[in-house]
Amino acid sequence: MSKHRMVDGRLLQMNKSYGQLKQKQKEKISEWMYQAYRKQTEDSLSDEEALQFVFDRIEEAKIWIPDYEIVNHYRAKKSQFRKRLAGENVPQHIYAMESILDRATQKMDVLEKKIEEYQAFQSEIQKLEAYYTSQQWKDDYAMDEAGIFPEKLKRGVLSQDGIWNLLERNRELSQRLGNSEVQGHDDDHGSTYTPEK
Repeated sequence: MSKHRMVDGRLLQMNKSYGQLKQKQKEKISEWMYQAYRKQTEDSLSDEEALQFVFDRIEEAKIWIPDYEIVNHYRAKKSQFRKRLAGENVPQHIYAMESILDRATQKMDVLEKKIEEYQAFQSEIQKLEAYYTSQQWKDDYAMDEAGIFPEKLKRGVLSQDGIWNLLERNRELSQRLGNSEVQGHDDDHGSTYTPEK
């Protein structure tokens, strides 16, 4: 059962716990405790000496909480305060550089995967190049020019520059990636096809 006592005109719960404080009161006291911890660390104070600052702030704010509750909570929080203080002592540029390292690593991981996929797809591009240099392409091109295929047909492979531009782009990208195996392609279309440049 709660024990109450009248003190300075206020009815106080003598066995009030820290958990019964309002959230805003807890936040204020926690910040005062951290300030006390910093002072304790800088000046090598005892817990009792450091907590006098907290008790003064609590009294000024007219917050009622038994002293032993503050002492126990402070000692339980000291490890968190130690980590927070250590974090504040780290130069900000280290955090900035660490962020760059993390983002660069993520982007490189994604890029490596895409490069592997791109290199594996070279066999498909070779099929496209074989088609482009075949008699079949010439026949298909002639049929398209004659209007045999539907108007709505997607015909990138039958355009004047579609495949040729892609093969050139593929060669340039492969060179940038250091892949010397991808060679330039021959323009073997005679008078049927002249790439626009």
